Amino acid sequence: MDLELTDEQGLLAESVQQLLARSSGPAAWPALVDFGVLALASDADGEVGAVELALIARAVGERLEAVPLIDTAAALYATRGLPDAFAGAVSLALLEPGGGWGLEPLSTSLAIAGLEGSKFALGAGAADSLLVLADDGGGRRLAIVDASAPGVAIAPAQGIDPSVEPSLVTLSGVAPGTVLDRAEVVLARLLAVGSVMAAAEAAGAAAAVLELARTYAGERKQFGRTIGSFQALRHLLADMYVKQDSAWSTVLFAAAALDDGTGEALQTASIAKAYVSRAAREVAQDALQVFGGIAFTAEHPAHRFLRRILARGQQFGDARHHERAIGRALVGQAIPV
Repeated sequence: MDLELTDEQGLLAESVQQLLARSSGPAAWPALVDFGVLALASDADGEVGAVELALIARAVGERLEAVPLIDTAAALYATRGLPDAFAGAVSLALLEPGGGWGLEPLSTSLAIAGLEGSKFALGAGAADSLLVLADDGGGRRLAIVDASAPGVAIAPAQGIDPSVEPSLVTLSGVAPGTVLDRAEVVLARLLAVGSVMAAAEAAGAAAAVLELARTYAGERKQFGRTIGSFQALRHLLADMYVKQDSAWSTVLFAAAALDDGTGEALQTASIAKAYVSRAAREVAQDALQVFGGIAFTAEHPAHRFLRRILARGQQFGDARHHERAIGRALVGQAIPV
């Protein structure tokens, strides 16, 4: 497994960074679509993989853009090889209110009368399609639904980061457009690549807030000296750098494992999600200490980075959920059943 970025991957990362520097806010998602992000995510030839998607997600996290990249790209990546079923932005309606990160219990049903149930999703209000996890009586199924279809009601929900638009989706007799084959295989790929991309965006946000803190420590003066010259802050910033850099390395390793199709790819994705969820959060929290009181004001961006990191840390399962999944996998390997 080659963990060094190729020239093409480096150029892709640089191009996306420049693109988002020119097109931010509401213009960011149309610019990414014009750039070809949807085509990259659905690349059936496999020339573009999870590493490239992680690079794009990191650039989004660095600039805190509120775009439906993760849900859309994860859905397209997980359904590669299947007939084209998605058009435009996708919102993943997998979780249920009051349910667990393991997607159980599953009360949303798929019957002749259509889809019935409630789902928690991100960005559903601006999505073109919903990918809904439901039980058809014989097992779990993934159904694609037009977000504007009759019987679909989308309402804002509370969340730590309003910019990712948490939503409550209510389904009442909704006829699915497509029900995907091999639902469990697609779901496993979806959760793995989604976890890696969410971790990549959090790592990008951590890198950006670390740079803000480093710059501030080199400019802010106390007692006639820049605060970055104080030993306590030097050590704090050094620890932040190690956490941020190791978080990004973990993401790249997990993405490369997915692309290589290794047997431990799903477990590696869980390791990345668990580690980055904690490490990125600690970087952002330490940055608040560097900034001092100004970081707690609404005008300062530090709290926005922390909010995004917390939101992505919860998406596709929090650190504890993935740590338990890793533990169960290791026990299963050590003790044959």
